[in-house]
Amino acid sequence: MDKNHLIGIVLIMGILIGFSYINRPSAEELARQQRYRDSIVQVEKDRIAQELLKKAEDSISKANLDTLLVSEIENDSIKNLQLSNLYGDFASSGKGEAKEIVIENNKLKVVLNSKGAQISSVQIKGYKTYSGDSLQIVKQDSGNEMNLDFYNGNRAISTKDLFFEAQLNSLDNKSVVFKAKAGDDKWLEYSYSLTDDSYLLDFTISFHNLEGVIKQNLSYLDFSWNQNLPILERGNDWEIQNSGLYYKYLGDDVESKVVTDEVSENLNSSTKWIAYKGQYFSSVIISKTAFPNATITAKKTKLNRNLLYMTSKIAVPNNFETDSMTFYFGPNKYHELSEIAIASNNGNSDNEKLELDKLVPLGWGIFGWVNRWLIIPLFNFLESIISNYGLIILIMTVIIKMLVLPMVYKSYQSSAKMRALKPMVEEINQKYPKQEDAMKKQQAVMDLYKRAGANPMGGCLPLLLQMPIWYALFRFFPASIELRQQSFLWASDLSSYDSILDLPFSIPWYGDHISLFTLLMAVCIFLSTKINSGQMDTGQQMPGMKLMFYIMPVMMLLWFNNYSSGLSYYYFLSNVITIIQTVIIRKYFVDEKALLEKMKAKADKNAKAPKKSGFMARLEEAQRRQLEQMKKNQKRK
Repeated sequence: MDKNHLIGIVLIMGILIGFSYINRPSAEELARQQRYRDSIVQVEKDRIAQELLKKAEDSISKANLDTLLVSEIENDSIKNLQLSNLYGDFASSGKGEAKEIVIENNKLKVVLNSKGAQISSVQIKGYKTYSGDSLQIVKQDSGNEMNLDFYNGNRAISTKDLFFEAQLNSLDNKSVVFKAKAGDDKWLEYSYSLTDDSYLLDFTISFHNLEGVIKQNLSYLDFSWNQNLPILERGNDWEIQNSGLYYKYLGDDVESKVVTDEVSENLNSSTKWIAYKGQYFSSVIISKTAFPNATITAKKTKLNRNLLYMTSKIAVPNNFETDSMTFYFGPNKYHELSEIAIASNNGNSDNEKLELDKLVPLGWGIFGWVNRWLIIPLFNFLESIISNYGLIILIMTVIIKMLVLPMVYKSYQSSAKMRALKPMVEEINQKYPKQEDAMKKQQAVMDLYKRAGANPMGGCLPLLLQMPIWYALFRFFPASIELRQQSFLWASDLSSYDSILDLPFSIPWYGDHISLFTLLMAVCIFLSTKINSGQMDTGQQMPGMKLMFYIMPVMMLLWFNNYSSGLSYYYFLSNVITIIQTVIIRKYFVDEKALLEKMKAKADKNAKAPKKSGFMARLEEAQRRQLEQMKKNQKRK
């Protein structure tokens, strides 16, 4: 390169440098260009933010936009790794969208959620709550839960966290199958199925090729069934008294737990079914074989219009075989429950072993027998021909009073004998006024009764024979769902109290209202006691007996104010009929003067030729020994 070329290059470079220096942008121009570039970036960010806001339906604050922008560009492999760490082979079921699937028949509407494949709500058709709403025995979003716990490797998996694929039977909308996949040919399956005209929901848990997926070192898996028992009736205190946990051991009787505050029970033997019983509606889980063991709990709660929170942790054999169960969601109706038959896994019906009808508390022993073999058949017969339940109770009362009329007549006749002998008893009392002659006086009175053919217990025995019917009806009316929301006269619901006046305050042991049927019942009990009080007075009665008869109406008034108005109505009618029977018997069937003459003649005859019965002989011997013992005690003093 020669000298001229070198000078030319230097001049050109100098010119370019000088031109660049002269034409460089000013500080204002540089700031303007930066603002332009920033505005382009901000516009792009705003566009992305708007898309995210639209996806989130305007529920996400702008403060979270930067986080969302970052999460939007996260690598999918990181998410999959997190799911794999949490759910192992069930990682694909760890994400998804919760969907609701509805299956129903003419009696039940069941809403199921694909997250957890669990029951979300159950509506019992044809019934309403006391406030007129549709009756949901399982309410949506109220803390209900179904869950199966197991291990995949060292990971604890809960099915309530998994998203199941749902396949609804579109032909009848009565069955659905849920699958939580652990691979192409491996899945956990829940299936639900309803049949027509039934309150039963069949439920099965199936394991498909999961032998190497679910850990096998445990003999049992834990299946949890937790449910809030909703408030469905008026009078929550009465409703909670008639609610509780019921269960039946395989081959044994039905047992129950009344919830005072919180109860828990370990069912260590094979259990056929577990029931969350409400006053008139129950949820029951029934095994088609038997649950090996279970733990059940219940505690009171009035949060979110719920009465009780009940839980069951049930052992499910970890043998990868299908486990079949059946839910009953329905009314506590005796004939409905008594007819339920569940086919076991071997195909045999075990209806005789279920005893679900014992969810209706009809009383134990003879009281339950009276209800099952007399009261319920009579009630069902009248119900088939009469639609008004107030009239049904009236006719039932008349029929029952006619059935016990012979015993009532016998009782009245015995009481009339005791009244007729009262003057003669008073003579004996005057003959032996001293305290030390008490035994002689008692012997003389018993001798008089024996000779006259009177039995001081004769009036009590017929009353005792009527007790099973009285107590059976005491259990029958509050337990009868047939009376629920049935109105009569001023009572809007014969299964609940009939308030004619709501008080602005609550009276202890009485309540915050006045029930008219209970008031009428107490008045009739007082009048009946007043009419019959003379029959019980022989001059030998304990002073407190009369007082007890008059206290009884007050006690009944306090006790029955919150009870079923149908029960108070029955006792009111029963006492009215008793008063009428007493007046008629006294006026037309028992002549006390003639009866007294007859007994005097019999007493005189027996006095001449006394004849002692074995019982009277033993009684007199006992009295003689007691008298001798008293004399010995007096000598010692």
